[in-house]
Amino acid sequence: MEAPLAQQDESSPDLTSPAVIPANGVPVEAVPDQKHHLPSTHQRFLEWMQCFCVVTFDLELGQSLEVVCPSQVVITEQDRTNICYLAFPDSNSGCLGDTQFHFRCHLDLAGNAVDRKATLVHYNAHCAPSLQTDSGMCYGYVYFRQVKDKNVRRGYFQKSVVLISKYPFLNVFREVLRLVATEFFDNGQKALEYACKEIDSWSSPKIGVPLSLPLFGRNLCVTIPSLLDGALPGASYPSNLSTLPSSLNIPITSIHDLDFTKSFQGFVTHLHVFWELVLCNEPVAVIAPSPTLCSEFVQCLVWIVWPLKYNADYRPFFTIHDPDFRDYTTKTQAAPRIILGVTNPFFVKTLQHWPHIVRVGDSAAAADPKSSPKPKHPQKLTNTVDFKQGLYSEYKSYLSKDSALVKRLIKGVQAKRPVEAQSSLIKKYFFELTQSFMIPLERYVSTLMPLLRDIAPFKAPPTLREFDFEEFLSTIEVAGPQLTSGTKGDWEGLYTAFLRSENFSHWFAMKRMEINGKLKLIHLEALADADFAIWAGGKSEVELVDVVLKTASRVQSVRGDGTAVSSEILSKLRRSIDVLLEKLPSDLRSVLKNSNQIF
Repeated sequence: MEAPLAQQDESSPDLTSPAVIPANGVPVEAVPDQKHHLPSTHQRFLEWMQCFCVVTFDLELGQSLEVVCPSQVVITEQDRTNICYLAFPDSNSGCLGDTQFHFRCHLDLAGNAVDRKATLVHYNAHCAPSLQTDSGMCYGYVYFRQVKDKNVRRGYFQKSVVLISKYPFLNVFREVLRLVATEFFDNGQKALEYACKEIDSWSSPKIGVPLSLPLFGRNLCVTIPSLLDGALPGASYPSNLSTLPSSLNIPITSIHDLDFTKSFQGFVTHLHVFWELVLCNEPVAVIAPSPTLCSEFVQCLVWIVWPLKYNADYRPFFTIHDPDFRDYTTKTQAAPRIILGVTNPFFVKTLQHWPHIVRVGDSAAAADPKSSPKPKHPQKLTNTVDFKQGLYSEYKSYLSKDSALVKRLIKGVQAKRPVEAQSSLIKKYFFELTQSFMIPLERYVSTLMPLLRDIAPFKAPPTLREFDFEEFLSTIEVAGPQLTSGTKGDWEGLYTAFLRSENFSHWFAMKRMEINGKLKLIHLEALADADFAIWAGGKSEVELVDVVLKTASRVQSVRGDGTAVSSEILSKLRRSIDVLLEKLPSDLRSVLKNSNQIF
């Protein structure tokens, strides 16, 4: 593997396996003074992120995890190894100076004390779908510094500060890391300890509420978009400008947005293909010259189908040392339906069997948008020297390319239109295209709902009918996206491919959960309005007890979905249950009242 240096020479370090590190992840000499120790609990800190890590290059050991802060955070040996490799560029990418990028990988966080499952469930239910967290997956935000240093034996100082979090708040954590890493390189580990203490004073990550997040004398002003607010990627959300002087405020208008123009400038004629590939969870490999270009390009691909959540695995930056390397590169089976971002030239041959490969040049933003080459077959990649920027795929798109969009983007470049406007144009176009694509699906799902008259209080709550592929496809000709979109093509063929994807499975599972939850609440309201006294006439003790327990169970089921049950409904149900209890023998009534099964 090539060393991550701007120029390889005999002084370039050999990045081998990461070092074995102390059990607590903090070398003896790195332990701060006692007065700088953090409190034993970091509840608020852990609501935002997992930890900071410092990864350094050791001449004898390769990458090693030097510091974990807070030091009480538990990281398994496998995760330590993975973080070490992902914290450094994977090839000779010319990363002299300071470089920021991000990765996404599996991390085992179960050993840590704070149980955040309920918090994350609530967050996922209320945030914009594309910003939802995924079980077992974390994001790593990296600030890598590489500078010449004559005091280092082989001539280069190399070290990374890494922020680990469950959240894809790219712009927030990049800014946090910029402040923290700068202080760390100036003042050492005590800067990390101080940052942890400040972050532990932040308010919880509330959705749709302007937040002021103080850090090192600055104030980050952010708003996490809600399910309703987060309609358009990159939309500006109100930021809470604190009473600090304006020069100390850092307004972050979008917590996640990236510059689509920077990544896609040289691919404007392929944008419609990218959209279809991502929509249908096709395997896509992105090979870029640096981890920054690589991770940003992959993230832009993931968010090109906004507001739909991309539900397959994706790795903005992936190395040959990843535990999933063999599974993702084996040629004995079809390529996995994921998006993989890599920088090591070794992947050119390793991923040759993948059906769709994107090669990003040294500066995608500087590429001539009119010179996007026609797609080539990936299996023709035999020489890395000839591996020029472009899309390597034989994919036949279902929809026609929108020539008007391409012309507007090209004219925008020629007219030197601001990159923000160019980026907004791309996002708006594909946001509207995705919406047009999803409207027929939403409309069809509404037909699967039971009628209100079918809801009977003393029967089980009705549920959403199963999705019938053939029935849905038969509606496309008269009620398809052509009603809201001017894009032409084989819409039915595209839907057929989408219905086989993880994106569809997740989307429909979420819709079914949402609708069934609403149906359970409507059923509970019907039950609260029912006359239990009339129903109980002539019923046996077994039937009465069964209804008492089922009523209590249905209240708990609705609450378990995160839905609040009004006090009015609860009062009505308690009175109705009391009516049934009065008809039971006193001993049985006492047992039921004293049990934990009745709310």
